[in-house]
Amino acid sequence: MYRSAIFLKITLLFVLLILPGAVACYAQNSKIDSLSSLLKNQPQQDDRRAELLLLLAAETMKLNPKQALQYPDEVLAFQNNIKDKKSVSGAHRSKAAIMMYLSRHPEALESYNNGLSVDKSINHEVGIAAGLANIGLVYMTQSKFSEALKYFLPALKMQEKLKNELNAAIVLVNIGIVHTEMRDYDQALKNYEKALPIFKKYKHTLGQTHVLSNFAILHMKNKNLHEAIKYSKQALQIADSTGDIRTAARENGNLSGYYSELRQPDLALTYGTKAIAVNEKINNKKSLGFNYQNFSDAYFQKHDYIKAKSYALNALKIAREVDVADLKRAASLGLSEVYTAMNMPDSAFNYYKLYKVTSDSILNDEKKNEITRMGMQYEFDKTEAVYREKQILAEGQLKQQQLQLALNRAELQKGLQQTALQKALLENEKLVSEEKQKQLIISQNNEKLQSNKLNLLSQQQKFDQLEIRQLWLYGILAIVSLLTVLIYLLNLSRIRKLKFANTLQLREAEQNNLKLEHQYQLSESELRAIRSQMNPHFIFNVLNSIESYIMDNDKRTASRLVQKFASLSRLILENSIKSLIPADKEWKALRLYTELEAMRYNNSFTYSFEHAPEISLSTILLPPMLIQPLIENAILHGIIGQAITDAHISVTMEQLEQTLIIKVSDNGIGLNSTSNKTLVNVVKEKSIGLKSIRERIKLLNLQYPGSASFSVEEGPEQRGTIAVISLPVLGVGSGEI
Repeated sequence: MYRSAIFLKITLLFVLLILPGAVACYAQNSKIDSLSSLLKNQPQQDDRRAELLLLLAAETMKLNPKQALQYPDEVLAFQNNIKDKKSVSGAHRSKAAIMMYLSRHPEALESYNNGLSVDKSINHEVGIAAGLANIGLVYMTQSKFSEALKYFLPALKMQEKLKNELNAAIVLVNIGIVHTEMRDYDQALKNYEKALPIFKKYKHTLGQTHVLSNFAILHMKNKNLHEAIKYSKQALQIADSTGDIRTAARENGNLSGYYSELRQPDLALTYGTKAIAVNEKINNKKSLGFNYQNFSDAYFQKHDYIKAKSYALNALKIAREVDVADLKRAASLGLSEVYTAMNMPDSAFNYYKLYKVTSDSILNDEKKNEITRMGMQYEFDKTEAVYREKQILAEGQLKQQQLQLALNRAELQKGLQQTALQKALLENEKLVSEEKQKQLIISQNNEKLQSNKLNLLSQQQKFDQLEIRQLWLYGILAIVSLLTVLIYLLNLSRIRKLKFANTLQLREAEQNNLKLEHQYQLSESELRAIRSQMNPHFIFNVLNSIESYIMDNDKRTASRLVQKFASLSRLILENSIKSLIPADKEWKALRLYTELEAMRYNNSFTYSFEHAPEISLSTILLPPMLIQPLIENAILHGIIGQAITDAHISVTMEQLEQTLIIKVSDNGIGLNSTSNKTLVNVVKEKSIGLKSIRERIKLLNLQYPGSASFSVEEGPEQRGTIAVISLPVLGVGSGEI
């Protein structure tokens, strides 16, 4: 079954800072009418008329960008009459924003640069910060990420300096988008996490929805679809509460893709219906094409092939109109699968060829884009490094200036202190002369006192030296005793460690021997499984069938048989070198084998492969070639040669807690049937495949005790046979692949 194509687009945020403190307006016809009335009452070409024209442009742009273009053009036409030049720079930015809506990027860049020049001439810092951010947005829209970063970083610095938290948050989101495009998801997440609290603080709902949507995209890229759904639903809830239909359409489409990817078709259809309704209304063809493809995938999962085909054809039609290669590839692969399920091999083959051609084209484009992205990554890193070096240099210069200022202050203070010190020295000299006379008398008395103290000190020193010698002796004895005890304990510990290490080595050797023996048994079992699956009898029969179709001049059927046989052989050879493989590969090999057997026996039986919706085949592991012998026994010993008109083989997979339950059932002669009972039992008992299964189940239980089992039982009403294999749930990374 083909995988759905999720339509996800990283949203771009930008804000027009036309006037400081300008009031945000909503797209309402009543407001436009009110502004138009005020404009009629203000015919004079002055600052007031310029302000009204810019407000009217901001409102009209949301409904009709081409019509809105006339208003900033009129302001620029009489810009010489305008006293407040902030309105002139605002007119340039308004015109640039309209050009962005119309995807006329060179003209948008020119208008933003014109506005930035006006703001710099009047030193309007708010306008300069807005101009830098908007120029960076133009470059980011054109995927020139290194150029965009050159403008975003200084814009962020200015917004933080101006303490404009809301605009700083918007720039943070745009920088996060640049990091997302450059695949630096951790840095992108940090920027989004900084911006979200600011948007919540100012109740900026549009910013909140964009951040939540980008959170969802990051989790999708990391294959965490449940977290992606959580954030996408939060964005959708905000969009619905504010009446933002474009954001609501985008998130409904994303949720449809997420649920389709999780194999939950009903939820995919529910959200996809809402997205299609809005996208048809606003004529968003590209989004509509991805919505149709998600619908096709959902109906395919529900086995409604007629509707799946219809929506896939609509998606392919739109892909060709808007020339979207990813959508064309998904739609052509979907149609190939649908026609295969409808047993229309010719149509399936034609669309499969279209899928391969489109895939090869995309692969070539992706290689070119990867080379371009690597070059852009180099420029991106170089730009960021240069900016950081400039920032460090500027901070160093500022610190140097601060230090110089502090040094000047210190020198001034030092001069004042020296003046005060000179005055104090003059006073001190007078006091010193008086003090000398007093000291002379005191020194004479001290000499006598010192003589007595020296005698006492000499006696005390002799006594102290004796005590110190005794302390040294006791200390040396204590150290020697302590060293003796430590050496004994260290030797004792070393002997114990050597004994323990020797014991561990013996145990490891025993475990390695057991592991090697287990691996040898497992390899022998897998080799027998390969021989069972690709036995010479099966290969001979398939080649005979191919020869028969060629002799009957049925080259198309022979070609299909050769292709499927080649695909099956390649899968078996690829899977045979691994102990555990992704379940989707094993599932595909089983379907190819069963389809070959059905074609070889002229479609004398039908078959079905089903698994529980919550099971993601690509994320779990299965032992290769474990289930195929059960299908072979069901065909050869249960159905073929028994003249059963409604012969059917069913293969199902279910998950019960941490156990996978795989059933292979048929409605053939059964275990206890008297018809050919002796022959059947003899063949089944001697089957190399069943013996291999039992051996591999035994080996799995050695590795995962009690987690695997195998049983064969009679079908309902004593008709047919049901073989059941229980295996542990092993995710990618939990076993050898």
